[in-house]
Amino acid sequence: MIGFKLEILWYFLLFRWQRRKRYNQKSLHQLRATKETRWRKNLQKSSFYKALSGQLLSKFPIMDKSSFMTHFDEINTVGITKEEAFAVGLESEKSRNFSPTVRGTTVGLSSGTSGNRGIFLASQTERAIWVAAILDRVIGFSLRKRKVAFFLRANSTLYESVNSSLLQFKFFDIKSDMEEHGQTVVATSPHILVGQPSVLIHIARHYEQTGQRPSFEKVISVAEVLEDDQKAYLEKVFKIMIEQVYQCTEGFLAHTCKAGFLHFNEDWLLIEKKYLDEEKKRFHPIITDLLRTTQPIVRYELNDIIHEGEPCRCGLKTMQIAKIEGRSDDVFEFVHDDKTITIYPDFIRQAVAFSSDAIDNYVVIRRSEKKIGLFIEVNKGDFLNAYGKAESALQSLFEIFGIPGITIIREEEQLLQKGVKFKRIRNESHQTI
Repeated sequence: MIGFKLEILWYFLLFRWQRRKRYNQKSLHQLRATKETRWRKNLQKSSFYKALSGQLLSKFPIMDKSSFMTHFDEINTVGITKEEAFAVGLESEKSRNFSPTVRGTTVGLSSGTSGNRGIFLASQTERAIWVAAILDRVIGFSLRKRKVAFFLRANSTLYESVNSSLLQFKFFDIKSDMEEHGQTVVATSPHILVGQPSVLIHIARHYEQTGQRPSFEKVISVAEVLEDDQKAYLEKVFKIMIEQVYQCTEGFLAHTCKAGFLHFNEDWLLIEKKYLDEEKKRFHPIITDLLRTTQPIVRYELNDIIHEGEPCRCGLKTMQIAKIEGRSDDVFEFVHDDKTITIYPDFIRQAVAFSSDAIDNYVVIRRSEKKIGLFIEVNKGDFLNAYGKAESALQSLFEIFGIPGITIIREEEQLLQKGVKFKRIRNESHQTI
């Protein structure tokens, strides 16, 4: 354990020393080039990538979750089979004990929201790097003792690695009683609160209902897309800037800068853009992680829809993310007069959100080709009036896009299962794009 803590300290100091390089484009490029040399050497240990290790990046195949899992045994460099990893991961999910490893390698499962479960592997060194990066860019270092309340679907030895004499880490299982969790948070007053937006909102409402005054030093949103209205509400209740971490099975991808904007961690990530529209405003990121050694992530295409931001006033030369719009599997596609018409989630959000200031929360669900479900909650005024405005706004949107015959049905509840990621725009028509 002492060796592991020293490893964390080493990488933390290294990140701190390299920090200035992220504010200079040439230095940032050199930093990546140095990491790429070591990364290519490590690829020799992967039977899948060994023959490609000396090739240009463009010669490597583009992967997605399906192809990545198909070649799991060949890709990883430690000889762990998919069956072994799944057995450990599934048992952890069942028992809610997330400490078991496979021959010293941490195993975790993704939540499977895209329909295919993913597995991530992390060695002790990779865990140390992750903790060091989180301390450097998210939690921050302090000599004061601080308590961290961490809400997620599943715990992991990766997350537990944050524990130290200065940081008391407490995992809250979101599949358990959230009302009880809210009471615990209010009673214990942690310094740092980490959770997905839907959970953070639940806790914020608990504070409002009890009249308690929150005293968090940091509130960090993870796992789900943080909607603008959610962010505004949380900042109103908690009285501080809500930070974000963009992380998934494929790694720690982006963090919030001092100016409040998300930035890709391009000192170890190579980002390619697969544009989704002619205006080149939306793209899927294709990521290559130069620090992952146990399970190389090479040209992995994410399903998230990203909007690139302008150069940031914070001075970082890493790419700013203006918006994570959602996922491509929640784009609505319609066929009319033999023509495919695409409506991205942002258009749907804007239609409903601006239809009435009485709407406090909403979900839009595509049920079938011509049937759209609408759920709303209001914070004031007449519910039926607000619902009617939202319904009219959606009908107007479909008319603008030239899509006739849409029926909008009223959803009585969000129909969100405990522990499943909240998604405001959901395509459940079983069509893929």
